[in-house]
Amino acid sequence: MCVLKKNPDLPIPKGARASRSLLVRHANELRRLREEEWSYESIHEAFLECYGEVFSMSLQVFRERARRVLQKELGKEAKLLEAALRVNLE
Repeated sequence: MCVLKKNPDLPIPKGARASRSLLVRHANELRRLREEEWSYESIHEAFLECYGEVFSMSLQVFRERARRVLQKELGKEAKLLEAALRVNLE
């Protein structure tokens, strides 16, 4: 059974950037799994189970892509929080 919640209304991307697109799509779940202390190896296996060959890459490559997505998402959240605080102060 797939740990990830696939949205049947969204197409599965193909091509060179497909894995990154799917990691971005599942960024909240990716963060939740890391907070639950899942290893990158277990998370990689979950993505492989759900999406197949799109994630047939080395663990090192998967880990780096996942980290970049998480860092970018954290940056976006920090900017939104900062903007919300600015609005509340005014």
